[in-house]
Amino acid sequence: MKIIRWGILLALVLPVPFFLGFIPVKHMNRLQRTPAMTYVCGWFVSFFLFELTAVPFILLEQSFTALVAVYTGIVAAVLAVSLWSGRHLWAVYLDEIKRIWDMPGRVKLCWAVFFLLVAFQMAYAVLYEYYDGDDAYYIAVSVLTDTFDTMYLRDAYSGYIYPLDTRHALSPMPIYQAWLSRLSGVAPAAVAHSVLAPVWLMFMYCIYGQIGSRLLWNKKAYKPVFMILIAVWFMYGNISLYTTETFAMTRTWQGKGLMAGMVIPALFLALIYLAQESTSQGMWLLFICVCVSSVLATSVSFMVIPTITGVSSVMIGIRKKSVKFAAELFLCCAPCLLLAVCYMIIK
Repeated sequence: MKIIRWGILLALVLPVPFFLGFIPVKHMNRLQRTPAMTYVCGWFVSFFLFELTAVPFILLEQSFTALVAVYTGIVAAVLAVSLWSGRHLWAVYLDEIKRIWDMPGRVKLCWAVFFLLVAFQMAYAVLYEYYDGDDAYYIAVSVLTDTFDTMYLRDAYSGYIYPLDTRHALSPMPIYQAWLSRLSGVAPAAVAHSVLAPVWLMFMYCIYGQIGSRLLWNKKAYKPVFMILIAVWFMYGNISLYTTETFAMTRTWQGKGLMAGMVIPALFLALIYLAQESTSQGMWLLFICVCVSSVLATSVSFMVIPTITGVSSVMIGIRKKSVKFAAELFLCCAPCLLLAVCYMIIK
């Protein structure tokens, strides 16, 4: 029985996000059609769908079971569409795998070193898991959600019935982890510490890998060196409790860790591609999903995302000499702004 539960959980965090990524990747350029980009897109599609589905249920104080049924049905439907629409991508991925064998020996060696570093970090994250103080809130909310079938209606520190927690109501990251726990039957603490900690580390490095692909698109032999430097940087970046590196290694499963480790790098990844002369439709889809996913992670995104997007839209608009493009870029964070207005109303 335990094997089945863990198998379901691993399926929800490995193949399911990958398959969900077919939809945006199908509409991307050849350089962007990689397994890593597909996995990145899939996670943000999943977060995007959960944010838009969960917030109405939370504000209307509906049961968690109802949310689980609706969101699971949505994911299943989108997954079916994604598998069908992206069925031709397998040939592209096969070509990517073939290119690996054609790499020079020194490049393969560098990639091997990088993968060993990442494997070590993933193992370390599980075997030497760090119990951050914020777990008293994040993990407790997931446990209360799954146990009492309510969302943000009980005090995380006592379990007593409590008015709707409006501060966190629009950022349901613990609810998402409770969804993983409910479907798999694995305890929320185990979901966060033993599964999401290593899996989201891999997710993070996939994002940085795509950034490296864009920055070094004409010097691909240097990409593994770039990734090794990133991995080493994260290993020795624990100079305080509040660095991105510390968040990535010790609290990846928390909303703030997701924001620092994945959302902001993915935002810059999308902006780098949107600043090009030609922009793929799939990159627009990814950018919108990242903007909405930021709210899922933390309410701080109400200020951070519009600020970054606003400054970027002005700079990219000047570069492209297009006011229309700048306006379209800024409108991508409109859902984030609408959720900010909603937050001010319920607050």
